[in-house]
Amino acid sequence: MIEKTARELLMERLRVGDARAWPTSPDTDIDAVIREALAGQPALRNCLYPTCMRQMDAMSTMNGKKPPRPEWSGAGWATLGSGALVGADRHICPDHKGTITAHYPRRLQLPNERWGIDCGCGWSPSPQRYAPILRAQWEQHLLEQDGSLPPAPPVPDPDVPGTRIPLAEHTADTLAELYDRLWDAESEWADLRDFARTCLNAYNTAVPALLGAKTALETLRSRIIVDSRDWTADKLDALLYAVLVGWNCENTDPAHTHNDIDCAGDQGLWRIAKQHGIPTDQTIQAGHHRWWIANAITVATKIEEQTR
Repeated sequence: MIEKTARELLMERLRVGDARAWPTSPDTDIDAVIREALAGQPALRNCLYPTCMRQMDAMSTMNGKKPPRPEWSGAGWATLGSGALVGADRHICPDHKGTITAHYPRRLQLPNERWGIDCGCGWSPSPQRYAPILRAQWEQHLLEQDGSLPPAPPVPDPDVPGTRIPLAEHTADTLAELYDRLWDAESEWADLRDFARTCLNAYNTAVPALLGAKTALETLRSRIIVDSRDWTADKLDALLYAVLVGWNCENTDPAHTHNDIDCAGDQGLWRIAKQHGIPTDQTIQAGHHRWWIANAITVATKIEEQTR
């Protein structure tokens, strides 16, 4: 039997002769009409760009069906990720995809209970006490970048020539802005002082431990290198050598070319792994461990050179 739409079923019910021959009841057909009407309702989504009037039907886009109107097609539309500050309205039409992507907004929680924006282009407005204001500021920034709005006058900044306002021309708004920046600076100064103290304490704790580990690892590595045993004969010995000494050449000079004649090459670890049947994941893990040990020794050496 050919599947008919709810409308066709209802129309056949209106024709008495066909209705008598149809196997379903009027109640069933009316329920089908209601279900189709509800399921066919468009779920329109607006473009995130402030002045854009384009819409797309999310329901037909997800179902892969043709939208009720051609202008509601979801072809070429995009959606911002969950890290943006725009809330639930994240849809972008093809006309403004490039603009919004270039100005992807992230909300920042700042000290002193304030909020800011990290725009993809590097723009950042003055901090705000009420976070929802940020979206309006970002939308205004988009329109300014697009040329739809003239650029805003520069914020008075003593460090930027040409933006300082004479004292007689200050208003309540400009003074409030300066006071807000002063409060932010005072709060940031205290936070930075605490952060610097924390970093210093961490440095004083971590550096001696790192230098001690460097000395121990270098001593152990030297003992292994001069040992007369065959480190390739035993699987465990081979893994220890891979982590503490390394089977591959570790020359990082860009002009150096790995080969099996002038250096250990870059396949030594894999040859040892094949010889002992070491699984791939353990081989990769041994290579990672070797890199971390070598990197820790390099960093510790640089710290020693800087503190001399």
